[in-house]
Amino acid sequence: MKKWMYDSVLEAPTNCQEIFDHNKELTEGLVKAYCKKDYSGIVIAASGSSYNIACCAKYAMEEILDTSVKVIYAVTYAEYAYKHHKNKFVICTSQGGRSTNTLAAYNRAKECGNDVAAVISESGTPMQKICKDTFLFGNEKAGKDVFVCRGLPTSVLFFDLFAINAAFNKKKITEEQKNEYLAELKKVIDKMNDVRELSDAYYEVHKQEFYKMERIMVTGIGSGQGVAQEGALKLEETAGFPSNWYEMEEFLHGPVYEIKKNHSIFIVDMDEGHHDRAVEISEALHQLTDYVYVISKFNMNSADAMQIDLDVNSMFLPILFVIPFQVFASRICDDTRASGITIYTYRFMQQMATKAK
Repeated sequence: MKKWMYDSVLEAPTNCQEIFDHNKELTEGLVKAYCKKDYSGIVIAASGSSYNIACCAKYAMEEILDTSVKVIYAVTYAEYAYKHHKNKFVICTSQGGRSTNTLAAYNRAKECGNDVAAVISESGTPMQKICKDTFLFGNEKAGKDVFVCRGLPTSVLFFDLFAINAAFNKKKITEEQKNEYLAELKKVIDKMNDVRELSDAYYEVHKQEFYKMERIMVTGIGSGQGVAQEGALKLEETAGFPSNWYEMEEFLHGPVYEIKKNHSIFIVDMDEGHHDRAVEISEALHQLTDYVYVISKFNMNSADAMQIDLDVNSMFLPILFVIPFQVFASRICDDTRASGITIYTYRFMQQMATKAK
């Protein structure tokens, strides 16, 4: 498991730097496709971690491009939501380019006359063969990762860079604003190794508790919601922990009634506007469980809180805030030999045929 996951976490900063250094040429095709018309918004159809990636990038894309970005599960788009997105630019994204649901979403968008692009990591995949406008986000290795550890930061970075370059092309931001955004993203990339080391240190303090986790809930809001989604998914699909994510306020409307003393709650706290509320919730949760962990942009003076201290716009922080969950999942599996993959889940997934050949 460590070879699959932790090594990918180690390599991700270099992969991100390479994408950043070549961002203009990597995003050029998608920028041209988007800028050829004045669309009323963007729709992103995706599944699994690719859906979480889109949720992580959504708020940065909306802010920079000054347009709506709607993220929809690929099968929902293909079967139901396709009727309501006229004059939208549709992006279908899949890490490995093999998702059958995302392929169906692409075909449905084309049937409806939408302009649609595919964003994937690997060339020569079924999606690239079918989709006329297919763009690689610059890291072919990411599509081969079993649990998308390189794929999330590199894909989110690609979408952020696409938004910056497209907004500049459309004259929605000035060159000065473009350079400011790029400088912030460079700070994020430069911080990735430090966050991995912080995550390792935090894991060493709490690993005995992590080994015994029985039920996990992860909460976040805004861009942090995408992180919460991916964090819950990583802990679930790798080590097999029962895990769910919740938007921070919706978490209070029902899910809290399930919490027992031995349940584990992770709070993603990266948004200035919701920090006080995150603190309030984390403190109150100690009445319900002994295991409350906060991944925060802010200094909370608590042994249960891990601070990722970087003065950049929170819309760019998902690249960093997902790293702790990747580290925790990979190291739990490595230390305990836990795995969510069994012969039974493998056979089940083969029968479900979620990947095209």
